[in-house]
Amino acid sequence: MSFSKKIIAGVAAVATLAALAPAVAMAEGDQNQNSAVSTQSDSTIVEVSFYAADGTLIQKTGYQKGTAFSMFATGITAPTVEGKTFTGWAYSEGPMLKDTDPVCGNIAVYATYANTPAQDDNTQYTVSFYAGTDKLIQTVSYYAKDKAKFSTYAAGIQAPAVEGKTFTGWGFASNDGNVPVDPNAEVTGNWAVYPMYKNTPASEDKTLNTVSFYNTKNELIQTVSYYAKDHFKFSQYALGIQAPAVEGKIFTGWGFASNDGDVPVDPNAEVTGNWAVYPMYKNAEKKDDTTQNVVSFYAGTDKLIQTVGYYAKDHVKFSTYAASIQAPAVEGKIFTGWGFASNDGDVPVDPDMVVTGNWAVYRHVQGTLRPRMTPPENVVSFYAGT
Repeated sequence: MSFSKKIIAGVAAVATLAALAPAVAMAEGDQNQNSAVSTQSDSTIVEVSFYAADGTLIQKTGYQKGTAFSMFATGITAPTVEGKTFTGWAYSEGPMLKDTDPVCGNIAVYATYANTPAQDDNTQYTVSFYAGTDKLIQTVSYYAKDKAKFSTYAAGIQAPAVEGKTFTGWGFASNDGNVPVDPNAEVTGNWAVYPMYKNTPASEDKTLNTVSFYNTKNELIQTVSYYAKDHFKFSQYALGIQAPAVEGKIFTGWGFASNDGDVPVDPNAEVTGNWAVYPMYKNAEKKDDTTQNVVSFYAGTDKLIQTVGYYAKDHVKFSTYAASIQAPAVEGKIFTGWGFASNDGDVPVDPDMVVTGNWAVYRHVQGTLRPRMTPPENVVSFYAGT
């Protein structure tokens, strides 16, 4: 098999430890628990008790003695602390536990935090893939804030072939043998994983079915192979294969090339030979722009009369916004229109101007009416409510 896939090479990001502050009584109890690790009998199952920073018990988990700490911590969620970023688990008064540390006794650990930077959190989690004890294959990193699953990190990583062995997945190192990593587990720190194999029976059929994944330019992305005897579905072959992004398009799945257009591959179809597939796309739907431009009409500095909004995409003129807005009458003054406030005096608003944002406008009045010899006009004021 040949693989060609863009890999995110990363460097382990080290988070600053925050000081722990559990209650004194709880701290003493935890020291007793930690010291008990060396004196307890060698039981098959050991427990890790997870506590919040204030000493509140979150959960206990048990696994076989020697299992990597990350397995105990899988699924354990530390409480959220405002302005803090969770950095890992540590003993009451001791070092931070590494994901690869084997747990050989009953222990208690506490959530630790660091101050969250004001800017975007650029902390990265790195998974190091090894072929043996110290033979590094590759490292892959993603931002911790993205909460990427292990399957995303492992996509495209090729475990070395071993004569007479079949690769079964990746695992954490343990005194009692490697512990399989759940592909759906979220990576919560810097992990080191190793390939796991099973013996291949001598009589076993080693015929491979290979699926070759191409982009739209007929360039090979990656090939994936499984034994024909395992009768794997196409979805298993396609797991982790990333189709290239195409602007204005949405990836819909993989297909076979055809003179009449690509034919979609059923994800549940069993791969029965060597296949070549290509990405299929559809046009991305344009979402309606629901942005509104709002005009606020004021009778005075802070006396709001009414607000009127229209969709920005409709390019509505100010006259439409102002239609039916009644400026309050001022005795002896004539209403002349609406204007923007300005240090040099109010600036009239052109009724034919298109409203281009959220505006605040104020009534304009002018002059004092000459005294009338005739009876004064009767004015009717129309209100929408009180």
